[in-house]
Amino acid sequence: MPADISNSDFDVNILEGAFTSPNIELALPLPMDKKSYVDIDGNHEDLRSNFSIITNFFRYFTSVDYDNIYKNNEYRYSINKFHPKFQQKMMDYMDDQLENSDPKLDELVYGLINQELSLKLITADQFYPRFNEVKAFIVNHYKKENNKNLPAFLSLDVIRIAYVTVMKVFTKMFPQGIWCSNREFSAMYQRYLKDPMSIIFLPNHQSHVDYIIIHLLAVRFQFPVPTVIAGENLNVAVFGKWLKSLGAIFIPRSMSDAYTERNLSNIIEFMLINKIHTEVFIEGTRSRDGKLLLPKYGILKTFVKIFLKQRLEELNPDFDLLFQPLSITYERIYETDGYLKELIGQDKKQESFLNIINNGLKNLYGPVEDRNAIKFKKNGFNDNSDKNLSGKIFIKLGEGFNISSFVNEDLPLDSDTLIESINLKKLGFQTLHLVNHVAFIPEAAIVGASLHMYYYYYNTKEIPIEKLIPVLRLVVDTLYDENEHHVTNKQLLQGFKDYTDDELTQVVKEQILYFFRLISVNIKTNVVRIGRSIELIYFKNLTIHSVIHMCKVAFILLLLDGGKIKPTFLVINKLNYILTGFMKNEFLFDYNYNKRDELSFILDNLERKGYIRFVAEGEGYYSVQDRKYLELFGNLVKPFLQSYVNLIRSTFAIIEVKKSKFLEESKKHKEDKNFDYDELRFPTTKTLLKYIISENRALKTPVSTESVNKQYLLSDLYYLNNLQVIQIFKNKAKTKAFVKVMNIRDLSIVLEFLQQLVDLNALGLISNVVNINYVIDIIDKNFDRETEVEPPSTVAIAKL
Repeated sequence: MPADISNSDFDVNILEGAFTSPNIELALPLPMDKKSYVDIDGNHEDLRSNFSIITNFFRYFTSVDYDNIYKNNEYRYSINKFHPKFQQKMMDYMDDQLENSDPKLDELVYGLINQELSLKLITADQFYPRFNEVKAFIVNHYKKENNKNLPAFLSLDVIRIAYVTVMKVFTKMFPQGIWCSNREFSAMYQRYLKDPMSIIFLPNHQSHVDYIIIHLLAVRFQFPVPTVIAGENLNVAVFGKWLKSLGAIFIPRSMSDAYTERNLSNIIEFMLINKIHTEVFIEGTRSRDGKLLLPKYGILKTFVKIFLKQRLEELNPDFDLLFQPLSITYERIYETDGYLKELIGQDKKQESFLNIINNGLKNLYGPVEDRNAIKFKKNGFNDNSDKNLSGKIFIKLGEGFNISSFVNEDLPLDSDTLIESINLKKLGFQTLHLVNHVAFIPEAAIVGASLHMYYYYYNTKEIPIEKLIPVLRLVVDTLYDENEHHVTNKQLLQGFKDYTDDELTQVVKEQILYFFRLISVNIKTNVVRIGRSIELIYFKNLTIHSVIHMCKVAFILLLLDGGKIKPTFLVINKLNYILTGFMKNEFLFDYNYNKRDELSFILDNLERKGYIRFVAEGEGYYSVQDRKYLELFGNLVKPFLQSYVNLIRSTFAIIEVKKSKFLEESKKHKEDKNFDYDELRFPTTKTLLKYIISENRALKTPVSTESVNKQYLLSDLYYLNNLQVIQIFKNKAKTKAFVKVMNIRDLSIVLEFLQQLVDLNALGLISNVVNINYVIDIIDKNFDRETEVEPPSTVAIAKL
């Protein structure tokens, strides 16, 4: 059996020794010669701790080193949030913003009263009494909201009891551990102590477990726990109060109220000027498929506005923020089973961290499940249908950067004007690229990606491991080349390269036995069976970001091989530009320069390895030499393009259905003046996605499940909206989003073009450069387009 090499650079399991030695000794010892290293007004030393029955139980009747939990994290290295004067300071600040100091609230109220005056609802002499009345109402409303939704740092015992409880649960849920690098966290702490400022933790988001992992890391590495922006759906009963005590700031899902966003900005600003750390998930929601989602810019804009306000208006030249990207990788996500159901079209099941903790508590005192107790069916394949599947969780810190290094505050503008000049998209993308740059690739991902590629190349559900191994070695070699910068991944991949075939066989079997539910293996015959290929998507997507540019080029070379157009560098470059456009939302291509991603580098590398050959005839072109290699990797592109085809084809179909029924249905609502006829004319985004999935199920030969998963389809929908060939718009009540075709001609051309790509058929639109240029104009939103391209007929669209 091969050695476990997955922990090559992960020297700390934060679940180990969590009760007897709660404070991890850092690689670089913390200074102890001062009482406090943070110079902030109102930093009080004494910490609140209660002598309750529960705390005394932990002190005297358990092996937990209770009083050393979170002993030095506050005051010495950060402002003491758990002193009663801090809580009062926070609420006084927020009350003052509402009552006196925030000019935006006065502007809002003036605007409302001016509207009443212009509508003659009040007279001029009633203006100021009405102003005071409305402002008092709003102030009172937001004071109540703040009491309900803002943090309440009650006492150290709350965080200590929470720590012990969660550690007990997580030790049972994740017996393989949560792993990180002492060196990385020590270096971050040292950087912070040199110039104390708020650290903005920016992790990727895949699970509700993410919320609490950073808090556990903070407690163990003697770091002050951060505040965290959380959805108001978590603010329930006892659980909400507990989260508030740990620093949760609850916000509504929608910032539709006129002052809600500003009120949130005020509490965040208070935290930042007091150098309190904050945890933010800029993807906005959990990724279901292993890839990063597009960043949401609202919270980033808030951080930048606060920075500019402090520097330019408050004249605080030392104010800064440390952005700390952070990668969390799971061998198996807790919510995987629910995600798979969502991706294939089933309704989303409401899940929350509360459910996870409740499930953990239920199992806390049950028997420990033997990880090696594997059930087998009569046919010899393992059965994980009712097994609790979990694995290691890996934490890597990306390269942190100060917000001051990103914002040019020297421009002669005020903060409100300057914010419009800041490239928030670049800030969001740069942050997520730094997350991807350090993301760990676990063994399960390498095996899962190899199975995925073999399955789609050979179109078979039973895979002998001996035949899988050559594909596995190709995957490992390719990933190794693309991870030169990543010491941990490179070490893991080198281990794979050094394995014998027998050792690789053992690795494949182990990964399937421990981490897959819908994929099984017969350990006697060494055959893998693909039950549902959808389970492979997450594991494949943990690896694909590092090779996707090469995959696009491989796909294009196959498309043009032997076709009418020679695969010259110019033609390949144009098609690569088109594919990059259609896939940019899925892979965050913008603002991520890497020499290895350049087309010339990729072609030279493929030629050097013998997969293609440059033919020096005419202007020169590339000839395919190893079709299997190019297909294995090129096939990874297909589902993303097929997803667009499914979406556009179904959009045309469902709108035709709506059109045919409109007159008949509209007669039923003739007398209803308030009826929204958009309901009859256009599909909602939700209806459209359900239609696509149901139509695919009805096909005799369905397209790949991956290409009809909701996450891809939604991403495609918003990209086509960005290209202005469709429009996504809300109804009057802002409760539903509808889809409307804005440019039938161009959407039809896009459909035909992408269908030919998926079919690897270069005989139609791809047969000349004029057609290719027209599609480039669509992607570039160049509305002065050439008109020589004939759109497909209605009959042709129906066939597509």
